Amino acid sequence: MEDSSDRELTLDERVGRLQGIKQHLQVLDRTGFDFLSLPNIYGLDPAVRSPFAIPETFISEEVGGSITILDSEEGESLAQENINQMLQNFLPGGYKRRWGSFYLWRGAWHHDTEFGHADVGPMFEWSDSTPLTEILGPVEDVAYTELEFDPDDVTVYTPRAMNVERLSNDDPDYVWVVDKGIVWTGSPPGTTRALSSDPTTNYLWFKHAVDDFEESTTPVTDSKLVSGYRFYDDHRFMRCYYASLLTLYPRKSTRVESGIMRYQEEGDGRTAFIGSKERSQLLTFELERPTLRDAIEDVLESDQHLRRDLQFAFLHALVWEELFFQEEALDHTYQVRPLVEHLLGVDFWQRVDQGNDDGVFPLSGSKLVRAVERLLPSETSTRLRLLGHDSAENSAILEILNSHTEEVARILALCRNDDLLLDFAEDAVVHSAEHALSGWANKLTGSGTAFELWYDVNFQANEADSARIAVYDPIQGGAGIAKEVSRRLDERTEIGVDSGLAEQGRCHSAMADRATIDLLGQYPDGSLYDVHRNNRPQFRELVEGTINGLVSDPDAYSVEDLHSHVDQRVQLLFETRELARFYSYIAAEYSAVESELGRTPRPPDLALHLDRHVFRDPSIRATYERFASDSGRRDIAELGERLEELTVQCVTACPDCLKTDGDVCVRGASQQEATLNRRLLTEVFSGR
Repeated sequence: MEDSSDRELTLDERVGRLQGIKQHLQVLDRTGFDFLSLPNIYGLDPAVRSPFAIPETFISEEVGGSITILDSEEGESLAQENINQMLQNFLPGGYKRRWGSFYLWRGAWHHDTEFGHADVGPMFEWSDSTPLTEILGPVEDVAYTELEFDPDDVTVYTPRAMNVERLSNDDPDYVWVVDKGIVWTGSPPGTTRALSSDPTTNYLWFKHAVDDFEESTTPVTDSKLVSGYRFYDDHRFMRCYYASLLTLYPRKSTRVESGIMRYQEEGDGRTAFIGSKERSQLLTFELERPTLRDAIEDVLESDQHLRRDLQFAFLHALVWEELFFQEEALDHTYQVRPLVEHLLGVDFWQRVDQGNDDGVFPLSGSKLVRAVERLLPSETSTRLRLLGHDSAENSAILEILNSHTEEVARILALCRNDDLLLDFAEDAVVHSAEHALSGWANKLTGSGTAFELWYDVNFQANEADSARIAVYDPIQGGAGIAKEVSRRLDERTEIGVDSGLAEQGRCHSAMADRATIDLLGQYPDGSLYDVHRNNRPQFRELVEGTINGLVSDPDAYSVEDLHSHVDQRVQLLFETRELARFYSYIAAEYSAVESELGRTPRPPDLALHLDRHVFRDPSIRATYERFASDSGRRDIAELGERLEELTVQCVTACPDCLKTDGDVCVRGASQQEATLNRRLLTEVFSGR
């Protein structure tokens, strides 16, 4: 502890020390340990400085450290919890059953502030506050965030304690306060709309590297893409939570809505970002941008199939960025996928029916609207209505497109711009390499650690010569795992980073999906059903032959796992002979659709293809018509669900390869899948 003779303590420090003593004594009294002395009080004392702080426990803490949880009504300490876990559960919009007898709690924030904001001042006791411009420097905007902020108006507040409020377990009475733009429980002033449940809340956040990075690195001599790596024994990041993205469920309605709540500290009159100080051991790799961009260009030029899939990933990301966040054109997050499905349908129609090789992307906003109208007929449930979409008269998606023709046309134009597509591809490769680095590092040590991830998301805007990716230990202060990875790399003559990262993009689920489609497509008459049921050795040989035809490098996959995946998929699809014939026939058509489109077929593509297809087998036609009409039989699902089962599910990324939890990925709130690309990663780093 600092010697009081060195300097006079501030009023805040004195108050903080008294609060810490009070909280600690309450814990001792409540647990019956009031005979103990006060060594643990140092963890609650803001005047304590390392190395004089005596830890409360020798159990390691997750990154960010701990925060004291206080009952706002009783003033008692409930627990010491990890700060990130608590912020991701109790920031505005969050509700959770936890302490006491599994009571329902909310953060004790207040509604008396600007529209669309929550006053988080009453919810926290701050350990410190820093203007955002002191952290980021003299910037004109906050490049990290999906929402717009004036950096001069923002302060980053770091909490030491969080106040929570206990709610009724039986009837918390969730409402949306219309004239305040916030979610609430009970009866706040203003016009409210009742909700059927608590909202689904995703928290928007970013990470900023507080400490500088060293220029010197250990060279990587066996890679043209990675110039070097470096281990840092102690590195600091600031994780900043800046908004709550809510999905709302109005009572007595089938519609869902979205809302965004920002944070305000009314005591200071400032926009609030809630900060978590993460400190750990870090391992970084430097990617050489000029070489990387050349490699990406070569891959996209030689693989037009991948390029077209990338265009739709870019489109998906722009729908989030431009239409959802900036224009607020979508009612809720669940409209993103249907909107992209409509654009996929138009792309199919333009390429196959109209013979336009560029598909949907050259269309103006008005032409796009007319094209979507044709795919949503009123008279019959055909075309895109086969997937359950509403007719043109009732379509919310068509209304969005019609109301934002200029914005949508601009998005399509951005997607057909080669330079912008290359920029998007570069960011996708760097983002994917960051995720792949975690998997490769785990393989090197066998630790099974879920590393924290980071990459400089602003490397393009800053015109950096290299792109930096990093992993760090999930334990505050580090746990030696990143250090062990670095040590093992130091021992190697050849690092093998290119092949290591490329391997992480080889998705077993995607390969199993593809093998299943190819296998079934070889027997469009459904004859594989009898082999599968009656001759397992022969079926295994057929599976093995199909996998061998797809996998050029057997060491890149666990062939036994692929066998198991394919067998399970076929088992599900071949529930009956009728289904076996139907799926086998559709699998054969899948290849035809893929050839026509020059990209990975999705359910809208297959639905539109089958809608115009002539079925020559009466039994298969009858099965299709039952699916298409959604007859209500319990064993018959909607056509879209059936087609979903016979497509490659992982086009860009999935949990089996690169996708990870949203609280780990720096783009996890919305755009993780669109901005990861397993195939592009593998092609670039395998040197093909």
